[in-house]
Amino acid sequence: MALLTTTPADWFDITVHQHMPMFHMEHCVFCAFLSDGTDFSNCGRPCEKHGVVLCDRTGTEHILQADAGCRNTLYNGVAQTGAEFIPRLIEHGARHFRIDFLNETPPQVQQILSCYQQLLRGDITGRQLWQTLKPDCLTQIL
Repeated sequence: MALLTTTPADWFDITVHQHMPMFHMEHCVFCAFLSDGTDFSNCGRPCEKHGVVLCDRTGTEHILQADAGCRNTLYNGVAQTGAEFIPRLIEHGARHFRIDFLNETPPQVQQILSCYQQLLRGDITGRQLWQTLKPDCLTQIL
């Protein structure tokens, strides 16, 4: 909030929904386990053909993605939301909000966007948003 009150609010594009990166590595899991290659020059790019998720002890599937530099990032399988903060952010001048998707299906994207549109119109609260979406795809930022 302090940044919004001391700088032009239109400088900010505030991420209010995203899968948080949990782990980043230079090592390519796709190359190591899904190919006979040794690096990007001979691996056959299995990252473009396969999806990898790592399941934790609670059953949550965390998404592994490779970037253009063959580095891997493990993302939390459950998106986080800052929906409850949006009204205060708007009061402090914020107008640009970002929703990052990772592996959501088209129906999930539609539902998530619809909920955030309802929130921005004032039809629902941030708490109602995350309670609506929580069973499927997110946790509240505490």
